[in-house]
Amino acid sequence: MKRLLLASAAVAAASAMAIAPAQAQKTYNMKIGMVTINDSNHFSANWQKKYIEEKSGGRIKVGVFPAAQLGKIPRQIEGIQLGTQEAFNIPPGFFIGIDKRFMVTDAPGMFTDEKHATRAINQPEFYDKFSTMGAKKGFVIISLWGCGATSIATLKPFKTIDELKGRKIRVLATPLEREVISSLGATGIPIPYSEVLPGLQRRTIDGVRSSIGVMHPSKFWTVAKHITLTGMAQITCGQFVSTAWLNKLPADLKKIVLDSGKEVTPKAGVWGHDLTRQAEKNWAGEKGAFVHRLSDSDKADLINRVRPIADKILGEDPETKEIYALLQKVSAATRQ
Repeated sequence: MKRLLLASAAVAAASAMAIAPAQAQKTYNMKIGMVTINDSNHFSANWQKKYIEEKSGGRIKVGVFPAAQLGKIPRQIEGIQLGTQEAFNIPPGFFIGIDKRFMVTDAPGMFTDEKHATRAINQPEFYDKFSTMGAKKGFVIISLWGCGATSIATLKPFKTIDELKGRKIRVLATPLEREVISSLGATGIPIPYSEVLPGLQRRTIDGVRSSIGVMHPSKFWTVAKHITLTGMAQITCGQFVSTAWLNKLPADLKKIVLDSGKEVTPKAGVWGHDLTRQAEKNWAGEKGAFVHRLSDSDKADLINRVRPIADKILGEDPETKEIYALLQKVSAATRQ
């Protein structure tokens, strides 16, 4: 009997030793999706893939899926909430349907350039609150950066503010963006990013408001030959990660993923700035494509029109006024 008990104990110990290495070697998949391509969203994901796979010793396999390969924006948002998609790189404003506070970083006149945006939104006072606003909805943000100034690409030239009147311009589906375009005499049309180029080709829209750093690699210039650098606002981007997936990871792997967000943020901010400047040169160099800049008086008029919109929509709404005031505070503190 004693020998039998010893043998059973030995078998149990051997089994435990076999299970431990097996658990240590278990691999996890991480799909990072985005609807854009060859921009700071894409570059950041590629950098994270290398970082995470190296740091985890291959225990996390990272796949990068640009150009809406994982589906349109609503589908990818749903994916990270359900845990069927692990990460999504996109501007926070697209999450307005979940929490309207996510649109505050789109406020016109808030930041001077991409670098300022990156500095401001990563101040702990703002970041710690903003990045966890979706925790109860199935996701957290692990990286935030400034990805490009807003420009307007159009089928016909837009060289003065008055020339935008009566046109249909694609915008995000937020009251903020619609009101901004309305203040310029145009109509904001919210349609999925993947449908913008077909919309321009069919002329169901006359233009699109976005970042030139996103629009050039997406080849919008092949149809909308004209782009006007308005400088009215900065677009921010973030990496939204599924909490359902994060909570499945062992502590060491979870730390690697979270650390990758911290490590890539300053790089993403630089890419956002540099790719914007390069895209301006590239667009002007494309055959038949033109880059326009508003006159100083029109730029001043534009800012005077759009800046109060954020104060009204965000500053007077009980749901958004606190986070908006916090963003104003960190923006002022980091302005150079």
